[in-house]
Amino acid sequence: MLKNKKQGLTKAKPCAILKSSKGKEVIKMINIRTIRKLNNNDGVTLKSGKIIEYKTGWQVAIYGVEVKTAREAIEAVKAYGGNCGVWFADGIYYIDKSFRVDTKKEALRIGREHNQISIFGWSRKNLAYC
Repeated sequence: MLKNKKQGLTKAKPCAILKSSKGKEVIKMINIRTIRKLNNNDGVTLKSGKIIEYKTGWQVAIYGVEVKTAREAIEAVKAYGGNCGVWFADGIYYIDKSFRVDTKKEALRIGREHNQISIFGWSRKNLAYC
């Protein structure tokens, strides 16, 4: 989650484009139903629009947005190219542009530089506060 939500979103960019048998572009990513199914204090990490989990390393965000509806959340996911984290808490969806780094030290440095509250450790599924 971010302390500072000054970064805005740009126009949505599809994360994965496939050609159908009829030559039309098809965007493959999580859908709004997945977003709506998140319970309070639940979240997912996405890479190219697909839910991903790592065995090691640390997830750190650099900026993000807060929205109130699942529709706005899925639009934010698209705007970030499907490479982000989505967290739902107390009626608010938090969508952060995030990525994985190898070390806690590096993740903490990046998190502090970008005013993050915490980073996420994959091996123990824990938070470390910046």
